[in-house]
Amino acid sequence: MAKNLFLTGEKQVGKSTLLDALIRETGLRHTGFRTMPLRIDGVLKGHYFHGFVPLPPFVNDSVTTIRVAQQGVIGVEEVFETLGVRVLTDSLAAAEPFILMDELGRQELKAKEFSRLVEACLDSPKRVIGVLQKKDSPLLDRIKNREDTLVLTVTTENRDSLLPEIRRGLGLE
Repeated sequence: MAKNLFLTGEKQVGKSTLLDALIRETGLRHTGFRTMPLRIDGVLKGHYFHGFVPLPPFVNDSVTTIRVAQQGVIGVEEVFETLGVRVLTDSLAAAEPFILMDELGRQELKAKEFSRLVEACLDSPKRVIGVLQKKDSPLLDRIKNREDTLVLTVTTENRDSLLPEIRRGLGLE
């Protein structure tokens, strides 16, 4: 049984959908965050950060990335260092046993306090479930190499049968 579990894989393969199914089927109580797509007129224009802790509406759902070209993205580091830090700090203090981190990638690299708190959550008695972008970065590499963390790769071939393995990996069966 792993203390922490992350899913990784190609974009749009179903990683967050699997976590949603896990939460729904097990009634998993969690705090944490999810990075959501920001669409304008159906076009992906960036992402925003949604925290699962009590927050004023004007604070939650802040933009974390802005698309400026087909492959060009500008990160808003301050959102991770303010809202992200608050969500992770509150998650560590909350009663819920799980912290959701959906997703972690390279945009967080410059957010030093946020990155420190990600690792503090992993080191805490709380259990972390989440998604790692299929990228290399010092933070993502440290997470992948933790002995207490299981990282499963989601593919189009295994995504429909992976949920029981996720539950087993977390000892939820």
